[in-house]
Amino acid sequence: MSRITGVMVALATAAAVLTGSTVGASPPAPADVPGVDDLPREIEGGVELTLADGDLFRVWVGRGQRAVWSKRLDATTGVWSGRRVVLREKDLACGSVEARTSNGAVAVMAACSSARTYAEDQAPTGSHALWSADTVTWSSYELEGEAYDEPGISPDGSRAVWPELRGYVTWGPEGFTRHALRTPGREYTATATITDAAQVSYLYGADVAPRRCRLLVLTRTGDVAPARQEVSLDDACQDASFANVDSDTAWFGDFSDPGRVTVISRADAVSPWAVTAIAPAAAPGLDAADGRLSTRFFTAPGQGLYAVGSAGRRVVRAQAYDRASQTWGAPTIAYDAGRRRCAWGDNWWAEPPGVLMAALKCGGRHVVLTVRDGTPWQALRMGRHPYGLSPDGRYVAVPGRTRTHVISPERGVVTLPGGVGGRCDVVVPDGPEAAVLLTSAGRHRGWPTVLKASTADGWRTLSRTRLPTFPTDCLGARSSNFELPYRFDLFARWTGYTVRLVEDDGEWAVRRTRR
Repeated sequence: MSRITGVMVALATAAAVLTGSTVGASPPAPADVPGVDDLPREIEGGVELTLADGDLFRVWVGRGQRAVWSKRLDATTGVWSGRRVVLREKDLACGSVEARTSNGAVAVMAACSSARTYAEDQAPTGSHALWSADTVTWSSYELEGEAYDEPGISPDGSRAVWPELRGYVTWGPEGFTRHALRTPGREYTATATITDAAQVSYLYGADVAPRRCRLLVLTRTGDVAPARQEVSLDDACQDASFANVDSDTAWFGDFSDPGRVTVISRADAVSPWAVTAIAPAAAPGLDAADGRLSTRFFTAPGQGLYAVGSAGRRVVRAQAYDRASQTWGAPTIAYDAGRRRCAWGDNWWAEPPGVLMAALKCGGRHVVLTVRDGTPWQALRMGRHPYGLSPDGRYVAVPGRTRTHVISPERGVVTLPGGVGGRCDVVVPDGPEAAVLLTSAGRHRGWPTVLKASTADGWRTLSRTRLPTFPTDCLGARSSNFELPYRFDLFARWTGYTVRLVEDDGEWAVRRTRR
């Protein structure tokens, strides 16, 4: 049998298998499904991808919104290339990018407007599909109508797909091709995957009948009539998100919440799609709490998933999730606040930290809970000062009154001598067992004036700052972790500004912007 004939037989078999519905069918046993590390990492203005050879590739929209840029980190030398233009056209304004990579190739969705400005509150109508085999030479194609969902890419990287308003666009050896596709009843977002043999699966939530919502999958090659499959999925028509991880795996839910992500996948291109991992929030055994310390879900790269909460807000309990059985384990005590009642602290990040942590406010006490698989929970007191994240989110510094803690994947919790006492002091980690402090050299000299580094005996001065100083009535500092880059907002009674503590070639410095 020739290769072409074999492909046609496989596609015909796929159509026969996929036509119809899998509602009520038993899902396949859960596999080792891809996790958060398999999706691109968010950076300022764009995303970072890990290529097949281990290099890092960054693609982002410039601050002026006039161009999409890229640069590549050589994993062997540790050196970044200079930035290169991926897309720049007259009268084109771009607001964001999404991307996928496979076998060294990269597909990018550049969400753009053909007007001179990009409006965040309007769907983009001038978006571009971009593809490159080597991250240097790019092919570009303007999409029709509203287009902003992430692209899909085939395992060998030779093909890609971009959803648009009335169908999708594919890339292959033949170049870009537009395909019309009817998606009746579609609600909110969609995603599309593509195989090496050019088979496209288009996944979206739809109202298929009054009071009946289903995940629909339309699968086809070329422009033939698609095979239609219904998959039973709770909340498929809600304002949640779809995202493809690879040609046979997609996610649905709130990707900022690891407990509310459902995995839809198939064994191969001739197998039906099915829910292979339910959202943990809906899994059996969860002892959910409501109220000001309602159950939330926490994880970190290489660690398990935990549900943390408290019905009475005094004794905080945690449960570990068993992904193999898709069930929750028995609750254990993570923290006992005694007579104090607890509420959630700042647990919002642009990207999940590299360590598992949960911030609480218990009365006047601020606490960070942390755990590594197989070890007991630890409660780190941090007063009223905000914790600090390293620029890549891998490490967390927790300031206390007499001690400073650094949490890392390598070492767990490392406790450093020297606390954080000044009202506006902020601290960031310097690797897994050190920290850097922005503070004042003296009570009556204004704030801030110096950078200090942790030592075995406490803090030592690194350098003086050139920041304008607040008077002695500096009110405090807040961490700003919801967007990249991570930073701190500092404020006095009538003024304030934003700072970042950054390391450049081994030297620490402070960078300021106005709030």
